[in-house]
Amino acid sequence: MDAHDLLGTTLDPSTPETRAAMVMTLFGALGRGGSSGALGNDLDSELLQSLRAWADVVLVSASTVTAEDYGPADTPLAILSRSLDLSTSLGVFGGREVIVACPEPSLIDDSLADRRRALEQAGARFVSTGTGSLGEAVNALRSEGFHRIACEGGPSVYAAMIGADLLDVIHLTLDPTVSSDDSTWGLPAIAQQAEFARRYALEGTHATDDGTLFLRYRRAGDRSEH
Repeated sequence: MDAHDLLGTTLDPSTPETRAAMVMTLFGALGRGGSSGALGNDLDSELLQSLRAWADVVLVSASTVTAEDYGPADTPLAILSRSLDLSTSLGVFGGREVIVACPEPSLIDDSLADRRRALEQAGARFVSTGTGSLGEAVNALRSEGFHRIACEGGPSVYAAMIGADLLDVIHLTLDPTVSSDDSTWGLPAIAQQAEFARRYALEGTHATDDGTLFLRYRRAGDRSEH
């Protein structure tokens, strides 16, 4: 099995679909030493690239872009940021397109005007997300013609996406390791969401020889097409 097989069935390109790629340790940590880079294996990295190739746009937080030291990408990046605290020296600004998804300018402190100008000069394009909710961000991207959205986190974004019931498919890679450097999953972020319960149906499983487990879940009740 290769990374493309792990994607499973996909909808027509014009049909909106949002997928998330997560990797976690046996006890639910989404990072180690402040980054997810140490988790997963080569197939997990290939899966991430396959999801990017599938997607019209990658949705990711500014903190994740910084912590994971994102480089140029062939797929447009939509970076979530309220503070606009994003260094223009990051490698992402050498990629195809960088979109900064942020609240309406009227909701952003005037002191951030210089940051906005610097990001625009670096090639960033701004898209308004209204009050800044994840639902508004997803709708804003879809209004731009981005039907297939791949979410790459981080944990607080995953929590908000799940809480708002915005994820159609979750690709979960289970890394069979535990470390004292493992980060917490983001339970505080989950606790901040309005009360909810979600159920996803298991669509596919695959294990590699090193014990890494690949799971694909689809929102229960959703119907997929080839």
